[in-house]
Amino acid sequence: MTRHVFEPLINELVSQVKKNYSRDVDAEAKTGLTPCFDISGVKTVSGFPELKFHFKGGADMSIPVENYLAVVDGDQSSTTTCFTVVSDPPEVVTGGPAIILGNFQMQNYYVEYDLRNERLGFNQQQCR
Repeated sequence: MTRHVFEPLINELVSQVKKNYSRDVDAEAKTGLTPCFDISGVKTVSGFPELKFHFKGGADMSIPVENYLAVVDGDQSSTTTCFTVVSDPPEVVTGGPAIILGNFQMQNYYVEYDLRNERLGFNQQQCR
């Protein structure tokens, strides 16, 4: 995701989540994902906001928490979950703008591409 979209997104995510979970900067350094949160000792993860993409033309797509967070570091003493949307490092200048919805965000979605009419369709499903 381009930095000018990514940075405000993660800043808002951290703002909404910091009252329930602390950042795990060690996991961020190890995985390259950011932000990461320590969810140790939590039986039911809650307090993470809805992530909604707003597309040109007025379509909205809500991404479930399990499609934008992943448990990346878990042992018997701690568990960490990280945001799976990524961006280029700040020092990389790209020709963007571009946002790629990867396989993690698109789990359990059918996607239809109408190239002739320049439209994108999506429908949440329980894929098996």
